[in-house]
Amino acid sequence: MFSPKFFLKSLAATAALMLAPQIAAASPSGTWLSQPQIRFHVSNHTLPEVMAKIKQQQYTVVFLDFRNVPDDVQQKVTQAARQQQLQPIVWIQSPQLRSLTIPQLLHEARHGDGLQVDDHFFSHYSQAEFSQLRAAYTKRIYCSIQPFQAKQVPASGCNQLDVQCYTTSSLSNCMQLADRLKAVTSLSAQDTYHHRQRLGDRKFNVFLWPYSNDFFKTVSQK
Repeated sequence: MFSPKFFLKSLAATAALMLAPQIAAASPSGTWLSQPQIRFHVSNHTLPEVMAKIKQQQYTVVFLDFRNVPDDVQQKVTQAARQQQLQPIVWIQSPQLRSLTIPQLLHEARHGDGLQVDDHFFSHYSQAEFSQLRAAYTKRIYCSIQPFQAKQVPASGCNQLDVQCYTTSSLSNCMQLADRLKAVTSLSAQDTYHHRQRLGDRKFNVFLWPYSNDFFKTVSQK
């Protein structure tokens, strides 16, 4: 039988664990679905499953690449996101390649609960054009930059900013920049995501939602 001394030691150990400071965990914020991923899930009728999977991993936002995606499909995708209490945000990818004007850019975001402009926008559009966008758009604007673009961040107008921390070698400096800018730290699925334990209590995005994961394996076996 266990001695009274053993039980006292066990109680002391349990109390010490309860009083020990807990390590803060980073919080998932958003993840991206590319146009090929959207087309895959639409054609395979797996939109509800993938949105549920994203929600299960505690993301709150899904950034959607709707380039050349038909209007009815855009509506179907955003509806599937909302049914899982996710915010569907239209990711305006490479607008300069399509020479999108600000009114055209606004039209692209018509089915979302907000829009995202990324490093391509800030490399090719002026501060005045961002101000025009902000003045005309009544929903949330998510801004995403590469670290070298810190000076291009608008003084106001971004409801959320993220810094793309996509390489392990620069992750520490990138996190410090994100802290200074009060920004979300965006990780790459292929490189920096597996270092997320280094984030402390920061918020993070992940680019992209994985092409290869258990969900895809399950789908392929149906």
